[in-house]
Amino acid sequence: MRVAAPDGAVREVDGVTGRRYRSSDGVYDMHPTDAAALLKAGGFAPNLGGRSRGGYRCRSCGFAAFVKTCSRCGETCEKE
Repeated sequence: MRVAAPDGAVREVDGVTGRRYRSSDGVYDMHPTDAAALLKAGGFAPNLGGRSRGGYRCRSCGFAAFVKTCSRCGETCEKE
């Protein structure tokens, strides 16, 4: 689960599972238990690739694009 830290200056987060997460942009890909703890401490779910009006949406990974081939995973996208 991807979670953003409450402050963009945060570069490391220690999870309740004992794992340490590092990030250069303040967004962490975490275990669900660690993500829930960070959300409770003030973190938030980032809006990564929200709705793209008139664009395409990848069937595999959900990435929003303006072209028919997904730049993230290479699959074919559907028109929104």
